[in-house]
Amino acid sequence: MKPERVAKILEVGPYPPPRAGWSIRIGFVRERLEEMGHDSQALNLGKNRKIPDSRYITVNSGLDYLLKTFRYAARGYTMHMHANGDGPIGFLLTLIAAVAGCVFCRRIVLTMHAGTHQRYFPRERSKYFLPILYFMFKLPKAIICNNEAVKEKIVEYGISPEKVFPIQAFGTSYIQSDQPTGDVPLPEKVEAFFAAHDAVIFTYVFMREGFYLDTMIEGLKLLKTERPSLGCIVVGSLDDNEPPVKKRIFEQIDAARLESNLCFAGDLSHEAFMKLMQKSKLYLRTPTSDGQCSSVFECLLLGIPVVAAENNNRPESVVTYPADDPQAMCAAVCEVLANHSDYCKKIVAPEVRDTVGEESQLLIAAALGEPMQ
Repeated sequence: MKPERVAKILEVGPYPPPRAGWSIRIGFVRERLEEMGHDSQALNLGKNRKIPDSRYITVNSGLDYLLKTFRYAARGYTMHMHANGDGPIGFLLTLIAAVAGCVFCRRIVLTMHAGTHQRYFPRERSKYFLPILYFMFKLPKAIICNNEAVKEKIVEYGISPEKVFPIQAFGTSYIQSDQPTGDVPLPEKVEAFFAAHDAVIFTYVFMREGFYLDTMIEGLKLLKTERPSLGCIVVGSLDDNEPPVKKRIFEQIDAARLESNLCFAGDLSHEAFMKLMQKSKLYLRTPTSDGQCSSVFECLLLGIPVVAAENNNRPESVVTYPADDPQAMCAAVCEVLANHSDYCKKIVAPEVRDTVGEESQLLIAAALGEPMQ
């Protein structure tokens, strides 16, 4: 049944495929808005953005993005922009959408993804981007972030706390999506890798700075001396996000003779990712900019131990280590594997709310000019 007033919302960010990180969240929110009878479209900024698809609006160039943000704002859409503090391109895209929204009296809603330790966020790390970030936070009608800690850092830019809404990037939609995984096929090389190793851990990374890949490879080298038959499955695209990084990391892998201990699974569907999670001994999370990421919550809810780089935002029962310390990483992984059943028992399941519903209601209120709570 359609609501009395239909909100028009344009999701601006990476849209599936692949289903990972932000794109999963965008997909869930859009599905909920449509279920509630509202008009939700997606302007795709993901790597498949130039491929025509009925599920989203393509973006072929910077000029194309500029024209489409102004066009949809003029048509009465409230844009829901997704960004983080890691780079100037994201800042520019957010400001373009924010200006377009202001011109047509359709101020955007911004979701500030990730945690309190990013390349140019919070304020003390902003450097010469401080004025840009100020306007990036000032122009939106509302800002959604992961938790209270991130909210406090946004407020430090001189932003009213009343417009910042902490909504955890995990909730009931993820749990419903996670069932079942029994019939979901994994790539043959992944299944063969599990069969060839007595213990397998997994990690989810991209080939770019911020994932502490040098630390990870050195830590895995140390792990190999402790547990020669240990395997590590690496999920995530191997595209050259920052070309020198990929070349350097693969040279380190060769030098450490880790080829037989590593399996690069590439991008996986969310269902396949969940099956991989359930088959693995633990999840190794290396970045510090992610805050409280959904895959960490998913692992904990399923009773899978998580070893993660410390960022002062990790959920309870996550085993942490200093992000740039391979010896500490190795020790943490060895400790959890050696006492696996004990660590599984110690896991504290996270609170699960309908956060997609909370976010959707906030977007509807913003689009219809109603009070936001």
